[in-house]
Amino acid sequence: MRFLVPLRPFLIRNFPVFIGVIFSGFFGGTAVVGLVENYYLPSLSNAAAESACVVLAWFIAHCNFMIAYGRPKWVWGMYGLFIACLLVAVPGFHFSPSPFIYAECFFWPVLGLLLLRSKRHREMRAKCVELRRMRGEVLVAIEKRRKHERAIIRIKKSR
Repeated sequence: MRFLVPLRPFLIRNFPVFIGVIFSGFFGGTAVVGLVENYYLPSLSNAAAESACVVLAWFIAHCNFMIAYGRPKWVWGMYGLFIACLLVAVPGFHFSPSPFIYAECFFWPVLGLLLLRSKRHREMRAKCVELRRMRGEVLVAIEKRRKHERAIIRIKKSR
């Protein structure tokens, strides 16, 4: 299989940061959902909390897929998620939550924000945009060649 860039060096350099943002989003989101479920809204059903976790997981996966596909503006979705997690967690001190859950509600979003702002993540986003541009050029070249081949076939049929 051929790739537009060497895959191994790209993954060695960028995969830890990329997967770190994903896991920070998952862990931070579930910690905040646990905080909301147990302390803010104790009457909330488990099914609603599970649905919220599924929606958060879908959102995190979609944002990171779009970032990997070369659409860097989707990083703002992750920024929004981490900031929302922090804003939901701050007033939780009033309810005297478990110190572990409360610390998780701050640790994972802050780690995710730091990873998003890191030089490696920015380089990865720039490289993904470049790859998207290169894929577009390859598709244009393939389509141009197909049109040329179709024209040759039409010329041969008309003889």
